[in-house]
Amino acid sequence: MIFYNFLLSLVLGYLWPTAALPVSEDKNTVSGQITWSPERRLTWDDFKAEPDSLNPHHAITAANLAVDATCASNKFSYRVKCVFLATESWSKNKMSEKLLQHEQLHFDLTEVHARLLRKKLVTLGTSCPEANSKLSETVKNAFADWKAEQDKFDEASQHGLDARVSAEWAKTIAHRLQQLEKFRS
Repeated sequence: MIFYNFLLSLVLGYLWPTAALPVSEDKNTVSGQITWSPERRLTWDDFKAEPDSLNPHHAITAANLAVDATCASNKFSYRVKCVFLATESWSKNKMSEKLLQHEQLHFDLTEVHARLLRKKLVTLGTSCPEANSKLSETVKNAFADWKAEQDKFDEASQHGLDARVSAEWAKTIAHRLQQLEKFRS
């Protein structure tokens, strides 16, 4: 059996090295991770790391796409999880609901990209040799798209300071989640 594991990390648009932790099967926090769920919104209590006083940002959301791909009996299968890393996420201002909403949108946008990746992985088929030859490139491209859109979101919304643009992004992200419902895990 061939087993692949990718853990793609994004911290407000910046690659952040992190160790792979088990992804929770339920919607609760396990090993400092919260699996994305429409019912489970982030709270400031979820941001467990100490704020970085040298970082100019007011909060950091560490979000991951955890990708497990296996090949057993010549059948390709995969699992993609969108997770929030509580012990790597922090805030300097845990009183701002506007800031919390911005951080939630980063997590929601990560779920959009998890669904887009699941959609792409379906197209690889179930034959191991065929899927195997395309897997790394597919995941690499998905990560690049995810990072680019996170950066675009921060730039357009001025890191959440532009309320009108933030509201537009919130609507767009909600619409995309609905469009990609078929690819929810």
